[in-house]
Amino acid sequence: MSRILLLGGGHARPPLLHRLARLKRAGHDLGLVTPAPQFWAEAIPPILAGRVDPAAASLDAAAMATRHGLYFFDDDITRIDPAAGQVHRRQGEPLGFDLLSIAPTALTRPLPGTGDHPRCFSTRPLPRLLALHKALVERFRQHPGRAVALTIAGGGITACGLALAMIALAAREGGHIAITILTRGRLLTRLPEPAGVRLIEALAAHGTILQEMAPVLRVEGNEAVLEGGDRIAFDLFLNATGAAGPGWLRDSGLAVDADGRLLTDAALGVSGFARMIAGGEAVRPAEGRHPGWSALTSNLIALAGSRPPHPAPQQPPPCLIDIGDGTALAAWGRWWTLGGPALWALRWLEGRWLL
Repeated sequence: MSRILLLGGGHARPPLLHRLARLKRAGHDLGLVTPAPQFWAEAIPPILAGRVDPAAASLDAAAMATRHGLYFFDDDITRIDPAAGQVHRRQGEPLGFDLLSIAPTALTRPLPGTGDHPRCFSTRPLPRLLALHKALVERFRQHPGRAVALTIAGGGITACGLALAMIALAAREGGHIAITILTRGRLLTRLPEPAGVRLIEALAAHGTILQEMAPVLRVEGNEAVLEGGDRIAFDLFLNATGAAGPGWLRDSGLAVDADGRLLTDAALGVSGFARMIAGGEAVRPAEGRHPGWSALTSNLIALAGSRPPHPAPQQPPPCLIDIGDGTALAAWGRWWTLGGPALWALRWLEGRWLL
């Protein structure tokens, strides 16, 4: 029987805990360490679009852990001591482990000037997006005839999908929104080129300004300062520049990249530690592998059963984005489609996540 610890809010997902419960039934001690309030990442786009109540994003990690027979520790992690086989936490005594799964809640790459700015928000942690939703609704209702100027730093799939969701929110609330998307490189490079073009066309049809090769260096007052010296004024600002890892990964002496994301091998194993595995947005696997939840769960179960883990898939899960006109864009690898069936699939998945 092994002591298996699950570190971080990434584990607080009902499908994942349901699968991991088999380890408890096999006689292992299983514990989850994370603050109890957690949030469904999949719920954020429909919430920002105004179709789902923000309360739908809330998850109670303590209740989920108890339901599946896990020990639960409502606490923050401060560091890991791999040599001693211990996890140090903010309030309680250190916890020992034989097998460790790390899936911390990701942060967003910091941008100078945005940290304590009341008009600046970020894609991670997720409560910041819920706060952005609240700020938008308040402005739409208080000033219905005035367009809210929203500047987004980052031109990836997340940034563009959230932009479309907020355009839908403005329409639902009877408000107006003027979005400017600023990106360091090219827009939507992870989508097949024709799919990216269709998504850009959908954004442009709503008046969205898209500027490539325009990285934001910092925020000063209510202006985004670009690398070339130009300034973009905003009412609200969203930092969507990419994921970063929490500081305790680096403080634990683990190998991390420039953004503090934990480096793993292709099978999501933590280099140099045979009994440690990691996944999620705060993790960067080798060989371009995707740090998805399915691979993390399967390999953790394999390690608990003294079986070798398998390399994680290289392709991420399918991407589904509501275009807002009765269609959705679906993309997986180099395959993509746009239409009503993709929207039906998206709504079906939302029902699985939220019901």
